[in-house]
Amino acid sequence: MIRRILLAYSASRPCKIISEAGRPYLERYFVCAFFGIRFYLHRFVGSDPDRGLHDHPWRWAVSIILRGWYYEATRSGTRKVRWLNFLTGDSFHRVILCPGQLRGVHTPPEVWSLFIVPAKDVKPWGFLRDRGQAGQIFTPFDYGAGGKPAQWWKHAPKGRDAAGRQAN
Repeated sequence: MIRRILLAYSASRPCKIISEAGRPYLERYFVCAFFGIRFYLHRFVGSDPDRGLHDHPWRWAVSIILRGWYYEATRSGTRKVRWLNFLTGDSFHRVILCPGQLRGVHTPPEVWSLFIVPAKDVKPWGFLRDRGQAGQIFTPFDYGAGGKPAQWWKHAPKGRDAAGRQAN
């Protein structure tokens, strides 16, 4: 029931499909912004790519799980996230979904969350990558020549029209 409501709602919201090597793993839907806070609906349809743990450009972020659950890999280990995840700007992590059976572990094929962040970035974000004896090295995310798109939702397709949106 909740999944059908989320699918119907997301179909009418501006959508950004986030992919790696042509494989979508996150559908981000803009919900609203007010008082300097932005609200997004996230639909994870796959794990974050295995390119290192990443942080975020905001001072804080909150993820409220609406449907499903996931594993979160961090610098201190892996944990299960069922309801709520609070991140600080230096929280490096990776969201992991394991659809189907994994050594007796059954996880959902998708996870829906309400992702709440400040509207203002306070730093660049990127990845911690292992470099052998050099330890871990921070690599900032490269947006390309155009830089980070400001207010992408103003020109984004609605969820129902977004190329790459996972089938219902």
